[in-house]
Amino acid sequence: MAIKTIVVGTDLGESGRRAMQLAIPTAQATGATLWLVHASELGLEHSWSDLPIGARSAAHALRERIKARFESSLRELENERRQCEELGVMCQTSCEEGRPWETILRTAVSVNADLIAVGDPAGAIGLPERLLGSTAERVVQQAPCSVVVACGRLREDYSGARIGVGVDFSVHGIEAVRWARDVARAIDGEVILIHVIPHPMRESITHNEWPSVLEGLSSKARSRLAQLIVSEGLEPDTEAHVVDGPVGKELCNKIAQLHADLLFVGCRGQGRLRGMMVGSTSQYCLRYSPVPVLAVRP
Repeated sequence: MAIKTIVVGTDLGESGRRAMQLAIPTAQATGATLWLVHASELGLEHSWSDLPIGARSAAHALRERIKARFESSLRELENERRQCEELGVMCQTSCEEGRPWETILRTAVSVNADLIAVGDPAGAIGLPERLLGSTAERVVQQAPCSVVVACGRLREDYSGARIGVGVDFSVHGIEAVRWARDVARAIDGEVILIHVIPHPMRESITHNEWPSVLEGLSSKARSRLAQLIVSEGLEPDTEAHVVDGPVGKELCNKIAQLHADLLFVGCRGQGRLRGMMVGSTSQYCLRYSPVPVLAVRP
C-alpha cells in the first residue's frame, strides 16, 4: 500500500473538519501530499447576458454574492493549507465551481490520487438524497481509488487502533484485508476479520434446515479465515469472527460490539439504483457505521 497523494473533499465546515482529522495523520504517516478540494456554488462563471433587462440587475447582485463567497472560500482554503504545512504536511488547494462529488472525482483523476477522504454522509436522509446519493456515497461509487469516509466516532490519535475488516473472500475483500494489515503495521494497531453469512433467499432451505446449513458454512468460513491470516501475513493471534444475518447491519453491529475504531470494506462501485434495490454493504456501512469507513478498491 503506497499512498503519495490524498484528495480531501471539504465543505469548509464540520464535515470537512472530520475529513481532515483522518487525512492529516494519514499524510503524516505516509509522507503523502494533500489536495484540499472545495466546490463553489454554480453561477460564478455565467454572465446571464440573455436575461431580460429587468432581471439583469438581480442576476448581477447574485453573481457578486457568489463571487464574495468564492473569495472567502479561497481565503479559508489558504488558511487550511498553512495549518497543514505547519504540521509538516505538503498541501495544495483547489476551489472550483461545480457539484462537490464531481469536483472531488475530477481532481482525484487529474492528480492520480491514491486515496480520497470525505466527511460524514449522515445528513443525507431525505428521499431525493436516498435516490441520488450523498456526496460521500457518490464519490465511493465512482472513485478511481479507495475512499475513507469520516463516519461515526473519531479518535484524536489512531495509534494502536483496532481495525475491523469485512471479509467476503472476493478480490475486493482480500484487498481490504491487505490495507488493514499495512495500516495496522504503520500505527501499531490490530486487525479483526469479520465474515458475515447472509441469510438464505432460497426456498429450498427451510427454517428447520438452516441451523445445520449455517454450522457447515460457519465451519468452512472459519477455516478460510485461518488460511487468510497465514497467506496475507497477518499476526498469528489475529481475531476472526463469523456471524450471520444482513451483511451491512451485522458488520456495523459487530464493529460496535468489538469496540473497533475503523471499518474496512471492499467496494465494487455498483450503481446507486441497483444498490438501493438489492442492498449494498458499503452503502449501508456509510450510513450506519459507528466508526470511519474505508471503502477499498483493488
